[in-house]
Amino acid sequence: MQLPEGYAPLFVDGVTEPVGAVTTAAAGVLSRLVASRPDGFALPARDLRGALDAALARLLEAGLCPPLRGEAIGVRAGRDGAELARIDRAAAGPLGLLVRKVCLVGHVAGETPHVWLARRGTGQRTAPGLLDTTVAGGVPAGTTPEETLREEAREEAGLTPERLRDARPAARLDRVAPGPDGLSREDLLVWDLAMTPDERPMPQDDEIAGFEPWPVPDLARALVTAEDFKPGAAIVLRDALARWDAAHGG
Repeated sequence: MQLPEGYAPLFVDGVTEPVGAVTTAAAGVLSRLVASRPDGFALPARDLRGALDAALARLLEAGLCPPLRGEAIGVRAGRDGAELARIDRAAAGPLGLLVRKVCLVGHVAGETPHVWLARRGTGQRTAPGLLDTTVAGGVPAGTTPEETLREEAREEAGLTPERLRDARPAARLDRVAPGPDGLSREDLLVWDLAMTPDERPMPQDDEIAGFEPWPVPDLARALVTAEDFKPGAAIVLRDALARWDAAHGG
């Protein structure tokens, strides 16, 4: 795992690959909960859950963690590693934990090919008001990506499980970048869905303010700077455009 400057790997004793990454400030707050070692810091394997709960409490008290999300994510070493423990999703940034996410790109072919982009609600905790893929969401602990995709597609875009049978796995991408709460690490699982010209996704909750049909040329130009896009969505959409261009001999 390549880390930006200012971050050190966070391991679990006995596990070769790191589960996360922390700043010096976070490591200081976690003193005696994590052990310092030449290649970074380590959580105890014994009572890992207790150590993580204590770490979360300290980070919250020190103001280094955003408010709790009420949704647990799995703590794992590597994107295909076994789940070692669970912790509230709010700890993902401060501890640099990997968050598995699903993304659906709904696209329409034809004379004016376009992609349906979701405009996130202005009240959202992350990326308020920015553009996102047609459907996106984090995978909670104990839930499969496919289950999460079905639920998010229903809640955000009004797409039924029957309609999602036509969705095709398209890519698996990584994103690692410093964020306001620590290190953002995302395992992005991407599906493509070919939609008909008369289909329109419809938001079913307040997470999504609405959907916008973006012609592919306009989308490609906007993604050069991607100022109006959620960071993970920009990565997914650039990859989708490159895949489609290659498939058509571009």
